Amino acid sequence: MERTTRAGPGSPGSGCDNRPVPQRQANLPPLALRLGLNAVAAGVRALGRHRYRISDPIGNAAFALQPRRRRVTIGNYRAVFPRLTRREARRLAARSYREYARTSIDFLYASGLPRARVVSEMRGCGIEANILSRQLEGKPGILVLIHHGSWDVPAALAAANGISLTAVMADEGSVTMSELIIWARGKIGVQAVLASRSPRYLLQRLRSGRWLGLVVDIPGNTPSVEVEFLNHRTRFSAAAGILAARTGAPLVPTTCVRTPNGGYLVEVHPPVAVGPGTDPAEALRQVIPVFEAAVRRWPEQWFPFSQDRLLDLPVA
Repeated sequence: MERTTRAGPGSPGSGCDNRPVPQRQANLPPLALRLGLNAVAAGVRALGRHRYRISDPIGNAAFALQPRRRRVTIGNYRAVFPRLTRREARRLAARSYREYARTSIDFLYASGLPRARVVSEMRGCGIEANILSRQLEGKPGILVLIHHGSWDVPAALAAANGISLTAVMADEGSVTMSELIIWARGKIGVQAVLASRSPRYLLQRLRSGRWLGLVVDIPGNTPSVEVEFLNHRTRFSAAAGILAARTGAPLVPTTCVRTPNGGYLVEVHPPVAVGPGTDPAEALRQVIPVFEAAVRRWPEQWFPFSQDRLLDLPVA
């Protein structure tokens, strides 16, 4: 069953041709915060592979201090992998917390990382065939990701390959924190915009041949659809499907996982064409198998922390 949920008239998620909202550049965060983030990022980069000695204890502490979220995560893993015992699911959930902490510290690690190190430490597959060839022809595309592995590393690798990418981020936290994250992502080489900005702006980017990066498995305030994911009903953002149907830009499913040597593997899968008027759920259904395979292969790098990640029992 699929159901599209839209926000009210005039709200950020009410459609792609809603009344345009005046756009403004994000304010620079305070100088002290910028200097502090630069200093921390430089320290993290200096640690190299040893940076996880900092992040792993933070992940362990979060796992120990968040009992409700811990129970939800364990339950989600057992629902998706029913053969797991409770002890095995608990160990997997604990690893997921540590992996999330690693993803967070790698956001700092990638901030300002020289291009040569990005290219050497972040191996990409399918970038030339599925992005660069289209970009050279002036054709747009929508990179589609989920909360698995890292969603900032693909942006860094895209920037290192000369790909102009606009990423959409959720409206969460304080205005100052949002401005700091937008600024930090700019240092990675990607333009980040808040989901509350008019969808018309994203349409303009696609129609001018640019590329978007959308994380679709937590819809936030964007339009959403219910789809089957890992044999369960779950809610994904409909924005990628809507934009693809409006512009003809294909959906390009992308996965990014940490490798044992401390690097990353970014896999850009073949573009999926979306015809005019295609239902967003139908568009997403064509890319979801890529993410299901990634979760099953690297379950510890999936982050099923919230109660509503899986909406009910497995779909028959």
